[in-house]
Parts: sequence; C-alpha cells; structure tokens
Amino acid sequence: MQFNKKTLIGLVMAIAVLGFVFHYLSSLLIYTIVAFVISMLGRPLVQWLNRRFRIPFALGAVIALAVILTFIVGVGWLVFPMFIQQGQSLVMMDYGQLTSDTSTGFRQLTAWLADKGIHISEAEVKAYILSGVQQLVQMISIKDIIANTAGFLTSFGMGLFCVVFIAFFFLKDEKLFKNMLFLFIPDRYTGRAENVLHSSEKLLTRYFVGLSIEVVCMMLFLSLGLWALGINHAALYGCIGGVLNIIPYLGPVIGAVLATAFAIINDLEVGFTMDLVWIIVKVLGVFVGANLIDNFVLQPLIYANSVKSHPLEIFFVIIIAGTLTGPGGMIVAIPLYTVLRVIAKEFFKGNKFVDRLTRRMV
Repeated sequence: MQFNKKTLIGLVMAIAVLGFVFHYLSSLLIYTIVAFVISMLGRPLVQWLNRRFRIPFALGAVIALAVILTFIVGVGWLVFPMFIQQGQSLVMMDYGQLTSDTSTGFRQLTAWLADKGIHISEAEVKAYILSGVQQLVQMISIKDIIANTAGFLTSFGMGLFCVVFIAFFFLKDEKLFKNMLFLFIPDRYTGRAENVLHSSEKLLTRYFVGLSIEVVCMMLFLSLGLWALGINHAALYGCIGGVLNIIPYLGPVIGAVLATAFAIINDLEVGFTMDLVWIIVKVLGVFVGANLIDNFVLQPLIYANSVKSHPLEIFFVIIIAGTLTGPGGMIVAIPLYTVLRVIAKEFFKGNKFVDRLTRRMV
C-alpha cells in the first residue's frame, strides 16, 4: 500500500486515542498489557494441551496460569527469606565495631598492593572504602522499606488479581484481545489490522517465551557459578541478576552492583580482610562470565531471530529508548519496535525506507 494522508490521519487518531486511554486509565491499561503478555507466554501450553489431550481451553488456561504462578511463587519463596536475612544483617550490624576491626585487613591489603608494585597508604585505602560503605548504607533506607511494605503489598495483590483475571479470559479465548482492540479501529482498516495483530502476536510470543528462557538461564548460570565459588546466598544474587537482565545492557550492570553490595554487607561483620576482596572479585567475575554467554549466545538467538531484526538495529533501538525514557523504555523498546515495524510493513508497503527496515520479516 502506498503512503497517503488518510492512512496517516487514521494512525495519528489511533495513537491519540491510546494516549488518552493511557493517561486517564493507565493502571487498567498496564494490567491489560501485562495480562496479554502472560497470555502469550501461556498460549503455546494451552494449545498443546488442547491438541495432545483434548483439554478444553478454559481448563488449559487454568493449568497455564498455575504453571506461571507456581514458578513466580517458587522463586519468591526461595529468594524472599534470604532477602529478609540480608536486611536484618544490615540493621543489626555494629558499624563502630566494624571500623575498629578493619586495621588488620587494611594492612594486609596495602601489603598485597605493595607486592604488586602499587604503593598506597593505609589511611587512603581506609578512607576510600569506608566512604563507599557509608554511601551504600545511606542509599539503603530500611525504615522506608518497612514503612512502604504494607502499601506495596496491597497494590501488588490488587494488581496481581486483575492481571490473572484478565489473563485467564485472554487464554480461554484467543480472539478476545483482538475483538477488544477492533472496537477502536475503523471497519475499512479491519483486514489490515488483523494482519498486523496476527504477525505481531506471532513475533512477540516468540520474543517473550525466549526472554523468559533467557531469564531462567541467567538465574541458573549466576546462582550455580556463585555457589560453586562458595558465595553465601548465591541463589538470591543469581535471581536478582537474572530478573534485572530483562533490562537490556543496563540490567546486568545493576545486578552485578547489587549482588556485590549485598555480598560486601554480608561479610563486613568479620571486618575488612583480603577474603572480602576475593569475594568481590568472584561475584564480579561470575557476572561478567554469565553475561558474556548471554551477549554472545542467548541474546542473538532471542532478540535478533525472534523479532527478525539485525542485532545492531536492536542495539540502536534500545540505546535510543533508554536515552529518551530511561530503563523502563529499554524494557519495552523491542516489543514496541516490533509492533511498529509490523504496522509499517502492512500500511506503508512500497515505501523504500519501510521495505528496507522490514525486509527480514516474513
């Protein structure tokens, strides 16, 4: 289809309606989008159960949601007690005693550095490290976390109920989301819009399933690597790193910093020693190694192949989205870009730029 003003006006109006809905009904829209993503994750299982065992879609939807929720609850059951223990260690730590017990460790560190040809005074090392610890403690306000826990749990519980309720009906009737969406689309665009929805759902299903596999793999890589090196609470740090990995490029850095900070806090009670330095090296080493595997093996398979885009193209999209909107934009950059490419291919076919941009899509 050649580019024309009517098509452009129609798309602008659709975007304006979505902007209005997002502004005034943002919570409901977010619940619906999250539910749709969950339905895409569970739909392959629902369809397989129906084909293989003739299980009705309603029962298949219940089974799929149960599998997804069981995984989420299982990870929470594994991580939450360790997270609470870390918080208690931070609150109960005797910082005065910690400061007085670090002299031996600092002398060991300066001696080790001197052996490597790096000459630095004990006072400089102590001032630098204690300054970093103080900044870290100031960033983590346990009182604020506890004060906001009740409100967060209430909001989270309500949101979880809404998402599960909506996702059930999306899984039960795969045409429900399409029928809801088509209420806002003029009849003359229904055919093209159906093609857009079908192609987008196909690509995004592959992407979100692949992303879920990536998160699980990163949790396993990080947890096993940290455990093998004798790091306490390896599963906690691995789960934190794996979940934050959904933020492209920036997430692994945040995960490594948080895991290192928690590891430092966990071992500071015994004072600063060379063992603490090696703990930091081990944690960072595992994160670097796991993310090299992710960058060169997992991400090319998931980001490039699932959404049919060149890796460099995906990189530019993520960086632009992160620059304009921050980490949240980096998370939604690939799904949103995929949908926009599908829309462009359907409505602006014949345009040289669009054809080049969507040539890998089938």
